[in-house]
Amino acid sequence: MRTNQNKICYSESNQDIFRIALLCSMGNYKGVIPMADIRKSLWLLAFLITAGLFTPANAQQPTLVVTDQVVQMEFHDQITLVGRTQAWVESRLVSEVSGRVKAIDAGEGIWIKRGTPLVTIDADQTRFILNAKQAETEQAKLEAELTKNDLKRMQDLYSKDLISQSAYDSAATWASIKEQRYNQLESERKKLELDLKNSVIRAMYDGYTGRKLVDVGEWVNPGMPVFEMVDLSRVKVTVDLPERHFGRVSTGSHATIVASGNGGEQLSGTVTGIAPRASEETHTFPVIIEVSNEDMNLGGGMLVRATLSMDQTFSSLAVSKDAIIRQGDQTLVYTVADGKAVPIPVVTKSSDGKMIAVEGEGLSEGMPVVVRGNERIFPGSPVTTGQAQQSTANMGQVSQKD
Repeated sequence: MRTNQNKICYSESNQDIFRIALLCSMGNYKGVIPMADIRKSLWLLAFLITAGLFTPANAQQPTLVVTDQVVQMEFHDQITLVGRTQAWVESRLVSEVSGRVKAIDAGEGIWIKRGTPLVTIDADQTRFILNAKQAETEQAKLEAELTKNDLKRMQDLYSKDLISQSAYDSAATWASIKEQRYNQLESERKKLELDLKNSVIRAMYDGYTGRKLVDVGEWVNPGMPVFEMVDLSRVKVTVDLPERHFGRVSTGSHATIVASGNGGEQLSGTVTGIAPRASEETHTFPVIIEVSNEDMNLGGGMLVRATLSMDQTFSSLAVSKDAIIRQGDQTLVYTVADGKAVPIPVVTKSSDGKMIAVEGEGLSEGMPVVVRGNERIFPGSPVTTGQAQQSTANMGQVSQKD
């Protein structure tokens, strides 16, 4: 309580004793009041505090967190290598016909669907030839039908011995010639139709366009590349496995991919191939990892870190990957003791994508560790525990325990 020249805080009115007591205790009220009123106010304030009806506005409220238990699990030994990404499919689309480039129908570096036009070849000449060939084919078809009908009449006459064998053979040969002529012209007509269709070069699959390799007005021949295209829905990562680890990684093994360019997000991959022969220069074995990339987190030619799971296993304490946080230079997990957050520094050793093998002083199987809400707490923070909803519809929600 603050005093001024031996005078006690005073109010001209006793109408709000509680407010005056608060102001006087905080030193914010000027004036004096009789000691009896001050005692009455302080007794009221003490009663409210004791009864829990008065709490400072800045008191720290417990943080609601979700915990999971530390478990014992089997893990694979792991090795981390640097590799480079490559699109699973990289194509240089070629022209199947000769002609002058009439139009470029797509831009570079854009995502397109299968069947989207990329380049159009001038097909006017092909169209004229096709029209003439269709007329010629139709004529050959009529001639073939006519000779076929003649052959039927000849067969009837020959069966009655009204014509000679030579006359019948001549009619059969002529009908066969006309039929083959029609078949030849029909094939040529279909080839021209295909050339007309192929005069528009289209995307062979969903993906990104690369460089255009021709421009309007240029002449192209069959087999000449006109556009580059890549499919990044799957990515191939190639890493070099040191020869001392050869035989310790198998196809089908799990791999974790991290690229510095995507914010450190981890992507799952699978080892699909291991070269049986080492490079003579580096004495390493190329390993191919397939990574699903539907969200386009990886591009072609990126440097990545690939963590491969080897065949050997070991037993270790494990926590959910969501329990691991980094504060400053430390990697740690939070447990809960007496309603307070308690940090435990840990060292991570291996991972299966969801659980992480850890070791740390004081860590034991069955111990609760915070898996949600740990980004909002610090050592000694008051916490209250909750449980995560298990249904998919409520994923991400937290309910407080009774």
